[in-house]
Order: sequence, then structure tokens, then C-alpha cells
Amino acid sequence: MRAAQKNIFNLVFGINILLLFLVAFENSLVIPPWLQVMGRMHPLLLHFPITLVLLFLFWHFVLLIKLGDQSWAIKIEEWLLLTTAFTASVTALMGFFLSIENAYDKDALFWHKWSGIAIALIIAIWYAFRSSIRRTAWVNYCMAGSSLFIIFFAGHQGAMITHGPNFLLEPIQPIEKQETIFSDAEVYTHLVQPILQTKCYNCHNDKKSKGELRMDTETLLLKGGKNGKLWDSAAPDLGLLMSRVHLPLENKKHMPPIGKPQLTETEIQILEAWIKKGANLKAKVAELPNTDELYMIAKNQFKQQAKSTFDFEPASNETLQKLNTDYRVVAPIAKSSPALQVDFFSPAAFSFNQLKDLLSIKTQIVNLNLNKMPVQDDALEIIAQFSNLQKLNLSFTQITGKNLDQLKQLKSLQQLSLSGTKVDKGNLMSLSSISSLTQLFVWNTPLSEKEIIDLKLKLKGVLIEKGFTDDTSIIKLTPPILLNEEQVITTPVKLKLKHYINGATIKYTLDGTEPDSINSRIYSNDILLTGNTTLKAKAFKKGWISSNTIEAYFFSSKFKPDSALNILRADDNYRGDGANTLIDLAKGEVNNFKSPKWLGYKLNRMESLLMFKQPVSINSVTLSTLVDIGSYIMPPQLFEVWGGNLPGQYKLLGRLVPTQPTAVAKGYLRGFEIKFAQTSVKFLKVIAVPLGKLPNWHPGKGDKGWVFVDEVYVN
Repeated sequence: MRAAQKNIFNLVFGINILLLFLVAFENSLVIPPWLQVMGRMHPLLLHFPITLVLLFLFWHFVLLIKLGDQSWAIKIEEWLLLTTAFTASVTALMGFFLSIENAYDKDALFWHKWSGIAIALIIAIWYAFRSSIRRTAWVNYCMAGSSLFIIFFAGHQGAMITHGPNFLLEPIQPIEKQETIFSDAEVYTHLVQPILQTKCYNCHNDKKSKGELRMDTETLLLKGGKNGKLWDSAAPDLGLLMSRVHLPLENKKHMPPIGKPQLTETEIQILEAWIKKGANLKAKVAELPNTDELYMIAKNQFKQQAKSTFDFEPASNETLQKLNTDYRVVAPIAKSSPALQVDFFSPAAFSFNQLKDLLSIKTQIVNLNLNKMPVQDDALEIIAQFSNLQKLNLSFTQITGKNLDQLKQLKSLQQLSLSGTKVDKGNLMSLSSISSLTQLFVWNTPLSEKEIIDLKLKLKGVLIEKGFTDDTSIIKLTPPILLNEEQVITTPVKLKLKHYINGATIKYTLDGTEPDSINSRIYSNDILLTGNTTLKAKAFKKGWISSNTIEAYFFSSKFKPDSALNILRADDNYRGDGANTLIDLAKGEVNNFKSPKWLGYKLNRMESLLMFKQPVSINSVTLSTLVDIGSYIMPPQLFEVWGGNLPGQYKLLGRLVPTQPTAVAKGYLRGFEIKFAQTSVKFLKVIAVPLGKLPNWHPGKGDKGWVFVDEVYVN
């Protein structure tokens, strides 16, 4: 027993000497790959010395005192201390190997590395002089205290490197969240960067940069890592960042890694839309078209204006009752708020005196809507007295702009609408002194494009909404609309296509080729779909750009099996409703391969048996699959159909080796049909083999592909 302890301690002593030697010559070291593998075992080993230190201290200061100096108890203590010294030394050595990699900042590692080495040395020294230390109380307690402090300090430093700064205290610290106003929001700063901060910065920061990638500064984000730049707006998969996000969760290259918080659907949508637009770091949300998906997400996420606090007295109920008529509504902007909004209705009933009546509540009015009222320039003298006015709508009024400078008195005005009026550039230049103004609407005004540009230079910080005035552009047609709801054809059905632009012609193909304006057939409402069909259709019109192509696949199903059996099971996460999934005529969705309408195969090949109560005479079988290249879901490597009338006695009816894609593309449905001579069968065995090795052009080259199947159709 003593010999074993001596040998283990000699090993501990040797490891510590090696560790100190390596640290001394750290800058000259080159670590071979097999030592890097050992270094990456550090996160697995570090829990042992932490646990053993605590267990040893509990035994040493609690149980051993109660048990007394019994020889067996002292032996257990010695073995605990020796095991702690060994695991601490090995963990420190593995950690040193890991630190040599370039994924970690040297300054960030400094305290963690040296505290790990310190605990290995302290425990080794404690074991070497255990008898002397046990006899001296103050040394005993000093060793225990320093061990506890250093191991917790080392753990805290490691947690900050792995999980980000201030990881330990973050939950109990107050979060100062600054609300963003929609008009101030920037696409990158307020939509994209918060996603990167919460989902990416932990592994790609100034202390830890996996893959030599840092994302915590704009310059380093644009630079990318050892695998290149993070995005490519022109690439079908938008580049490295989004291709990694769309990989299956269990794939080792999926980001964020398994076990870390994953991106939500909205977060993925934000990143994709931002990259498609060129990944601009300075664009403002409010400058995007109001139909843009980022604009609409931000509209729901950010406040439309700053939350105002009003310190004026509310108007009396009697005054409000008096001012409310059938053509004028005066009401608080929110419950219990003293601020009022005024809306006018019926231009025929409007008069100048109705506006003057509002002077009794001139302090309380913050929103005034005079849209389409016969308001003239003299009304601005009254409006200028509404000292707390924030929103003013004068669109489609008789305002010419000659008295517009009176609005300079409105120090709180944020939004001004002058669309459909006769205001000119000179009138609007006078608004530059209103520092609170953030939005100006000038649709359908005499302003030219050059004047709008001059206004933007003068009214800095003001978003000028001018509408769309370019009537010389050639507009692209929208795609045709497919009205057929059924994708599975059991009897012939009419093809139903429609376009809402008068004069647009729809041309189509049923063989998967691209339709063109010259050779393709013109759609009419008497076209029947009878079998497996790949429809492509496109809209054309003289003077317009032709539309994008729509594509749909129709599956023919003449014979529905009475039952089905999976000979080999699908992967655990994608088992659907078992073999019934293949014969329930329920199609899976392209964008949801996790739904129970799909069966997914990777570990096993698909091998399923379809059974009929009575023999059926067939000549083709179609496998309905999903192809989602970015998610490693590929066409089968091989597709076979076997059949017969007796259980287990089957002959090969047909075999197909599908053509594989040559580039990353968005997901789509694809049917693979095997045709063969007319055969009578009661049993059909369908085999689909997943792609054994993804091609070199694929982001996951070398990995195995998936096969996803939702239906098998028999004809």
C-alpha cells in the first residue's frame, strides 16, 4: 500500500515539475494534435479536483475529529489527499495544453492558469508534508483556507472565460434596459447585435475566440475567423453564419452548440433579412420600406415614441363634454393621462371657430388630426399656441406653407404631416429650428427629388417620408397563384392557376423544365393533372418584367396500402407516426421537418414493408422526400422497390440512383419514381439508402446525409 502511494506521489511530483518546465518555455512550444486532444479533456477532468478537495476537507476537519486517530481513518484521509493531488496535477497539465491553442486570449487566461497550477502545487506540498502540517494547527488551517480560496477563484475565472464576464454575479445584478424608440432604432445595433450578444459572444469574445473568430467588435465581426467571412449576401445559403445555424442540432458544427441557448425563429429571420440586404452596420429601421420584414419586426418590438411625462393639469370633465361634438372628438391619449388627442370629422361641418374653441385646452393637446379638413394658413396662428403639441396632421388641407414658420413655437413637435398640400422647399426649411422634430410626411407635394435631398441635408435627424413617385420603372410581375389545395391525386383534377394583373399571361410546363415566353404552353382552365407531375409556371406581360417561377409537385396515388411496417426504425427524433406516416396521404411541410408527418433516416437506411389485403397490379412506386441541403437532408443514395405475393419471397422490381444536387439551395419537396413492368403484388418492400458522405462543396463535407420521407405512393 505504501509502495503504491509512493509511486503515485512520484508521478504527481513529476507532473508538477513538467508543468513548471512547460510554463517556463511556453512561448517556444508547439503542441502536436494528439496533445491538443488531451488538452481538450480539461473541462471533463476539472470537476474531480474540486469535488475531492471539498471531500478531503470535510473528512479532515469533521469526520476525522469524530473518529479519532484510528489508523484506517488516517489511511483513507491520505488516499483522498493523494487522489486530489493527482487529479489536480493532471487537470492543470491538460489545462495548460488547452491554453496553448489560439482560441483563448492570453491575458484572460493568466489568472485561471496560474490559480490552477497553484492548487496543484499546494495539494502536492500538503501531501508531501502531511504529518507535519497535521501537527501544526495554524498551518493546517492556512493550507485549507488557501486551497478553498484558490479553487473557487480558479473556477470563477474559468466560468468567465467559458460563459462570459461576470457570469457568477450576473443573475443578482440589476439589469439596466434602455428602451429604444422606433425612429431611433438601427438595424444592426438594436436588432442584430442583441442576438449576437446573447447567442454568440460567449464563445467569440476578447477572452475566448473559437475558430479565431471574435464578434464583439464591428471590425472583427466583418473580418471573420479562420474559416473566412461570416456571410455572403449573394450565396444561396447566405454564407458560413447561416449555414451553421441551419445545421441539425446534433451536428458538431451547428451553432450555437448543443447545450447553449438556441436562436428563435424570429432571430433567424432577422439575421437572414439583414444579410440579404448587405449586412449594413449603420442603416436605420425607419428608413426601410414599411413592407420590409425587418421594418415590421421592429414595429412590434420598439416603442413608436418616447414615453412622455406630462406635468400639466388635466382639463375638467365639463370642458371635455362641451368640446365633444358629432364632428370633433376630444379624448385622453391613455387612461388617467392629462394629455389629449383631438380628431376632426366631416370637412363640410368644419369651421375656423371650431379650432379656436380648442384654446381652452391648448396646454393639454398633444395630438391634433386635421386630415382633409379645409384648414388654411391662418389656422397656424391658433395651432402654434398648443404648447405641448407632439403630433400634427395637416395632410390634404389647404395649407400653402407661407405661415409655416409659426410652428417654430412648438418646442415638443415630433411628427408633422403635410402630405397632399402645396408646401414648397422654402417653407419647409423654416422647420430646421424645431429640434424635437423627427418625422415629416410630404407625400403628393410639389417637391422634386433634388429638393427632398436638400431638405434632408438641412433637416438633419428628421426622417422625411416622401412616398413612391418613380413612374418610369419597369415593374416586375408577381408570380401566378396556385389554387389547387390537393397535392395527392387519386383521380384526375383540373389545374387551377390565377393572376390578379389584367392582361398577364401564365405559361407553364408539367415536366419540370423552366417555362419561357416563346415555347411554353399558355395556361387554360381545361388542363387535367393525372399522374406524378412537376408543375412550373410563370407570368408574362408586355412592358413588365416576367415573374419568378412557382413550382409544385403533384403526387399520384392509385392504390393505398392497407397497412405498413418499418423493418428498420427511423432515427429517434424523427419517427413521426411510425410506418403509418408513409401511407396516411398527409404531406409534410418544407419548412418543418420536425413535424410528425416526416420520417428521418441517418443511422439506418429506410426499409419499410407495404401490405395489401388483395393483390394489386402496379407499374410504379414514388417516394416523396424532402431535400434541404443546408440541413444535410439529401436525396437518397439508392432507392429500390421489391415485391411479391408471399411474405419474405420478394423480387427486385426496380432500382434508382437519384442525381445529387451540386450546390446549396433552399429546401424543396422532391418525388422519386421507379417504373417497372406491370406486376401483381400483395407485399412491397421499399428501400432508401442515405447518402454515405456529403460532397466536398457541402459545408458538412464528409458527414453522412439524411433521408426524410413523408409518403410512398403506389400506382
